[in-house]
Amino acid sequence: MANLSDKIRVSIDDLEDMLGVFGLPDFIRKAESRFVRQTVEVAEDVISHPDIKVVFVSGPTSSGKTTFTDRLVSEVEKRGKRAIRLSLDDYYSLEALNFDEEGRPDFESVNTLDMRLASMDLARLVSGDEVVTPTFDFKIRQRVESDKPALSIGDNGIVVVEGLHGLCDETTGSFSKDQYLGIFIMPYASVMSDRRLLDSDDLRMLRRIVRDVRHRGAHALTTIDYWPMIHNSEQAYYRDYLTKADYHINSFLAYEPLVIAALAKRDIEEALSAYDQGLLAPSVFMERSNVKKDFANIEKAVAKARMLHGWLDMIPQAKETFVPKTSILNEFLCL
Repeated sequence: MANLSDKIRVSIDDLEDMLGVFGLPDFIRKAESRFVRQTVEVAEDVISHPDIKVVFVSGPTSSGKTTFTDRLVSEVEKRGKRAIRLSLDDYYSLEALNFDEEGRPDFESVNTLDMRLASMDLARLVSGDEVVTPTFDFKIRQRVESDKPALSIGDNGIVVVEGLHGLCDETTGSFSKDQYLGIFIMPYASVMSDRRLLDSDDLRMLRRIVRDVRHRGAHALTTIDYWPMIHNSEQAYYRDYLTKADYHINSFLAYEPLVIAALAKRDIEEALSAYDQGLLAPSVFMERSNVKKDFANIEKAVAKARMLHGWLDMIPQAKETFVPKTSILNEFLCL
């Protein structure tokens, strides 16, 4: 059973030091090496247990599941074992949605996934069949015709399944415990000034803001307005998936506030400027809402955005060009 451990605490002074005496490249190298070591440990566990057929990678939004999964596949294949990635995001099926009291549609629930098809595809892959998996386009929020090549693990490969619900009963239930390994990944950290400034939930929100602006056609106030649904939905699964996991991977990089905070601050400024000028685009997450509103609670989102902006203004900045091309942060910066 995995537990959240080794929380990373970074102060404003630490971040300023990274830019000063010690040198940012050395801090980046150490932070990235720490993450790689975690990935290598899991890969070596997989190799040392030939009965393992599936690795399930679960964790809340903006935790770095995709990059970790790709890295794990690469590390396993370096050691001579075939490995492929199966993303549960491609099994979204949004015909029937639930909503919260302010009209936010729940895109996080396991009920938004076609788990029957996902389970069938996984069973076929483990059996050695070739499978063409579906494709979900997040910009238009619907499944599109797949142009992917067929996947196969051959005679002795493994499937790495990634998604928030990677450790749900529908996916794990068909396998005995000796046939799979469970991973729970999330950033577990705090950024401190004279008090706690940002916690793990805030850090994920900043990652999500940066990603949504660049890759999902959503401005910062859209993400902040939708965040209560993400948070509340995740609470229904978080503890169970962590308990079922064999490993907790801490995906926080000690230098990341220098980069992510700077980008999120700029994104928040642009959204607040549009709001103040009456030019703010409606929330893309409310397009399927059961109420006729552009936002669930724009006043609350604006207040949160202004508070976040004040916190981010305290954090020193570094350009995203410092981020290595292999970093997990690229999942949010330039996917």
